[in-house]
Amino acid sequence: MISDRTLAKMIEAMNKHLPVKRRTLSEMLNEDEPTIRAQDGNEYLIEKHEIEFISEHVDELDWERFTLPVILEMSDIYGDIIVFVRDKFHAEFIKKAFGIDRYQDGVLTLYLYEMGPIRRKLKTASQVMFRVSR
Repeated sequence: MISDRTLAKMIEAMNKHLPVKRRTLSEMLNEDEPTIRAQDGNEYLIEKHEIEFISEHVDELDWERFTLPVILEMSDIYGDIIVFVRDKFHAEFIKKAFGIDRYQDGVLTLYLYEMGPIRRKLKTASQVMFRVSR
């Protein structure tokens, strides 16, 4: 049996690709080669065409509040993999762009098979965060 502390360290290591600080859609639209600095110290390029795709589905008034990357939180709940989109702007974007409108306790929920189209369209503009519930 794996200890809670060991599990927490493993999950932390798996999430090192997440950004130190997220950046706004507005800010990234104005850059030729927008990047995000990750917790692991690497800098990751976000493809311009993905940022433009997002901007087509987000109201221009919200560009200053919409942050990138889009975080998809993958959780194992009683043996089922569920993906949560907790950021309300990200959830509204996914609803508009991909037609998914399934909320549970105010959080957009996705099934694993719904991740494919999102990740294919947003290869660099979305990141998966891992979380384990015990």
